[in-house]
Amino acid sequence: MVFEDWLQALGKLDYVQGKTRPKIDCILCGVRDNDDRVVSLKIYHDDLLFISLNLYPYNPGHLMVVPNRHLVSYGDLSKDEIIHISRTIQGLQLLIDDLYHPLGYNIGMNQGKIAGASIDHLHFHIVPRFGAELGFIDIVGKTRVLPEGLESVKKKLIANIDKFLSKSFFENF
Repeated sequence: MVFEDWLQALGKLDYVQGKTRPKIDCILCGVRDNDDRVVSLKIYHDDLLFISLNLYPYNPGHLMVVPNRHLVSYGDLSKDEIIHISRTIQGLQLLIDDLYHPLGYNIGMNQGKIAGASIDHLHFHIVPRFGAELGFIDIVGKTRVLPEGLESVKKKLIANIDKFLSKSFFENF
């Protein structure tokens, strides 16, 4: 089947296998702490969480919401963290709607290696979906074409994030 062979985040396999993965205990703690050993695509940081573009995105706007505390289980989140993460995901969805107009989303987490988590720090993915995303060049060229680069996406998100994650946004819940 074509999708089993080609639906992937290209370049991620070497990362997951440790070939290109930085030598650090936790990649996401490194992003949180602005560690020079990791690539940081962080666009937002507050007292409870930070937001980063995914280094191996499935689509433009593929974001991760990450608790600041190093946790591995959803059950370890505090009530305040759960509420704040949920509201943040809602705000990010509105931001991505405003910038990219996706047709749908995958929103969720992979908890544990057996569930597909490649990083042992709880985080939530927000993946905008645009419909027929897998094209001819993706299949024939054995590559994944992203219509916009990470730096361009990062600049757009940073320029607009305050509209959707401002103090007033959270207070109007």
